[in-house]
Amino acid sequence: MSPASVTRGSGSHAVPTSSDSDIRPLASRILLVQTGAGAAVALVCLLVWGRYACVSALAGAATGVVANLYMTFKVLQPARTPRKALGQLYLGQLVKVALTVALFMLAARMPHVSWPALLSAYLATLVVFWWVPFASAPRTRIGSRG
Repeated sequence: MSPASVTRGSGSHAVPTSSDSDIRPLASRILLVQTGAGAAVALVCLLVWGRYACVSALAGAATGVVANLYMTFKVLQPARTPRKALGQLYLGQLVKVALTVALFMLAARMPHVSWPALLSAYLATLVVFWWVPFASAPRTRIGSRG
């Protein structure tokens, strides 16, 4: 982290601002790839099992993307202290889980819900959440010195 990216805080407890970091493009990429993965699962479900499975897959993908979108906006808000940053993280995670549960409960009320399709699309959004940062990390060669 460069000294220029630490702009808020007091003493040695400075908190980097989200606007000065490179996390926003990564967060955007995660959300876009999650949306694409959910759409791809929904298309496969449509072609293989029909429209009810497609709608269920879209509901599962929407659950993952909407919950992650909320968490992203909450966590990327600038915080003046580490305590406030941690509070935002905890609150964001709590609301993300509650939102996920609520959206699954709403999906359960859908007529003709296909749980395998719904859960497959939701799982695709979870995989993307972990895969995109890993795939975006800089690569170094084994044995290289730098």
